[in-house]
Amino acid sequence: MLETLDAIIATAAVALGLSLIVQAVQQIMKHWFDLKSNYMRFQLLAMFSSPQPPEKRQGLRTLKPITRQMGDADDRARSIVEQIEAAVKSFGYRDLELLEKVSIDDMKRIAASLPMFGKAKEKLKEVEKEIEIWFEITKRAFQDLYERKMKLWSFIISGVVVIVLNANLLEIYREFSTNKTVRDAAVAMAEKFVAVPRDSLLVIDRTAARETTYVVSKPDSLIVRDIQASLDEIRQVASSNTFQVFRWTKARLNPFVSDRWLVVWIRAILGWLAMTLLVSLGAPFWYDFLKTVMGIKERMKK
Repeated sequence: MLETLDAIIATAAVALGLSLIVQAVQQIMKHWFDLKSNYMRFQLLAMFSSPQPPEKRQGLRTLKPITRQMGDADDRARSIVEQIEAAVKSFGYRDLELLEKVSIDDMKRIAASLPMFGKAKEKLKEVEKEIEIWFEITKRAFQDLYERKMKLWSFIISGVVVIVLNANLLEIYREFSTNKTVRDAAVAMAEKFVAVPRDSLLVIDRTAARETTYVVSKPDSLIVRDIQASLDEIRQVASSNTFQVFRWTKARLNPFVSDRWLVVWIRAILGWLAMTLLVSLGAPFWYDFLKTVMGIKERMKK
């Protein structure tokens, strides 16, 4: 029974290790491509591109879609968003993600401070009305879009990492079930993972939490340091002895071109897909899972 539990712990440790790699890659992507800021810009352009108010459609009051292609945004919307972005940076924040935390009244004050509305009070009233109607919807749309995109990116990155490391779930579990040395090494890796405080090991995306606290501004020097730490994390996890058995080698490549290549490919694809699904659950899930299972193991020993 304990051997089976150890095999489960070892497999979960690999899933956590791969999840940490995916997490690090995601953080690098977010910093390099300003994904969160770009998604907020997308929604602001949609909001200020004169969306129509609710209309009656077949007896039901419905809202016309707020989200549209950025290329369809008019010049007015682009000018407003550019000046809002400049204002946000003047407050000491790096990009537009600050706006997911502000209230409607705060957004109105930001709009009132924009140079383009210094004398155009009538236009400012129009914009304030749009903020009144659309800003909360825009924030929800931003949060939902960002969350969906991050889940999609997580799945794609997980698949790439799994295939690059040849982390076939079927083969991994079989290896841990039959090879005590490799299993013990993975269990030791799991113990190291859970010995580290959760908040220092994991980077948790708070978007879904709908928090009301303000984000903290980060200078570029700290962002570069975060990226370097993420790269170091990738190297440490990927170079772990436990991962050596899952890497591509000539012996593991040969079956893919053997007489049984079809069966080998089907098993490999199923194993990769299964591991990708597990890894895409995220590092927080696997950290908590390991904590729970290892607690059960300790109670069973007693």
